[in-house]
Amino acid sequence: MKITYRGYEIEAHREKCMAGYSLLYYSIFRESDGFECTSGFQDSSETVPDMINLLKGRVDAELLDPDPWGEEGPL
Repeated sequence: MKITYRGYEIEAHREKCMAGYSLLYYSIFRESDGFECTSGFQDSSETVPDMINLLKGRVDAELLDPDPWGEEGPL
């Protein structure tokens, strides 16, 4: 499942890994410049729609931060 939310492309999908079991893969990319905000996978029973909602919450939280996604690095 892929959606656009507040200027970000959020994707989550379940797929078999090379070991043969199902993993939940996810990513957030900023549409304006293609910056990869986060991505990864997890071995969980989380549903794809639930993960999309969690990632939307992550975008909301980051946009409230003066340095979203930690791009400026440590101070």
